[in-house]
Amino acid sequence: MLPELAFDKLGADLLLAMCEGHGNVGPIVISKGEKMAKVRTDVPYQLVTILTNIYPFIGQKKLALLCRRCDEKALAELEKRGLVDEKRVLRIGLACSADQIKACRCSDPVPSVVHIGAPGKPAGEDELMNKLLAMPSEERLKFWTAQFRKCNKCFACTLNCPVCFCDDCVLEERTFVAEKGIPPGMSFHLIRTFHLSDKCVECGECERSCPAGIPLLTLRKMAAKDMKALYGFVSGDKKKVSPLLTTLEGEPMEDECHEC
Repeated sequence: MLPELAFDKLGADLLLAMCEGHGNVGPIVISKGEKMAKVRTDVPYQLVTILTNIYPFIGQKKLALLCRRCDEKALAELEKRGLVDEKRVLRIGLACSADQIKACRCSDPVPSVVHIGAPGKPAGEDELMNKLLAMPSEERLKFWTAQFRKCNKCFACTLNCPVCFCDDCVLEERTFVAEKGIPPGMSFHLIRTFHLSDKCVECGECERSCPAGIPLLTLRKMAAKDMKALYGFVSGDKKKVSPLLTTLEGEPMEDECHEC
């Protein structure tokens, strides 16, 4: 439980947090002057996903957000694409617990400023990823083919992802992914993997949300490892623009079709 948080003293008009209510826990927006709800910090829910949905409707108000390191990275990617204004989103740094760090196999768990909790130690590398990378490519393909066959195309991985912000999702485009048929073809997962390769912040929400238990976070980590090795790019870096958003000469692409 979190003691009373005077978010208005930070200059915020609203607070987005996980709170107790009606015997459950869920996201809530609290206005300045409103009675503080019972805020919870032990539920690893991606609040940035909620933020992107309500952001167009809060006008010029400033919103405070309980912000883990992965949330911080997601906001950086949204800011670089002009989808949020960092001056209107005030971060309340939330350190993840040791159990949360272990579950996400997180190598970068501490937000830039910690207001709540104690900074934890990074986890080791993803064991499944290392095991897969040591396999011959044929065996690795068999593994992922078997995993993807469990998919029921529920779209939980996209709906709960903080950096899935395209208005028109390519996974719903019949040219690439057939409308009918479960499980979807291999293209469903490969398109999503490559589309997120320069945006994924490794929050683990896709894996937590997957009812089939597909190790999606491991797949994202493998793509991120390649992005770093090939381009020296790590998602969430505020100073670097994605190589996928630049021309071969390194100039930024400015047309709307490249904003994703």
